[in-house]
Amino acid sequence: MKVLLIKTVDSLGNPGEVVNVASGYARNYLLPKKLAIVATTGAMKMAVSLKAAAKTREKEQNKAAEALAEKLRELSLVFTATADENGHLYGGIGEREIAAALLEKKFEIDKQQILLDSHIKKLGEHKVQIKVLGEILETITVKVEAEA
Repeated sequence: MKVLLIKTVDSLGNPGEVVNVASGYARNYLLPKKLAIVATTGAMKMAVSLKAAAKTREKEQNKAAEALAEKLRELSLVFTATADENGHLYGGIGEREIAAALLEKKFEIDKQQILLDSHIKKLGEHKVQIKVLGEILETITVKVEAEA
């Protein structure tokens, strides 16, 4: 089924693009969430204006994302946790805890944007990547200290 994307869909395309997808995917996901419309002749005329608006919006989002990445670059988060004598944490510090700490510092980062291979389970300094927007990644420092 051919659909015209209205919004960006990861691994599928950007607004204004016509893509061929499975009918079930279109009917059950793309159309109800208003991410796409069926590619009719009238919709194809609308595609040109959608592409232009999407490019303008993308430029603005990229500028905002670069500014956010610049602020994140200077950021360092500090966590205190209970650990054994070898420096292993009894719990772990994951995406949810990092997102909450970022929110306290006035950064609205969703936990899906935080790229961790596994939870942090050792004391020390760790580098964590954050997917700011699309391909824009930034690395922050997370320090884990033992509770006194």
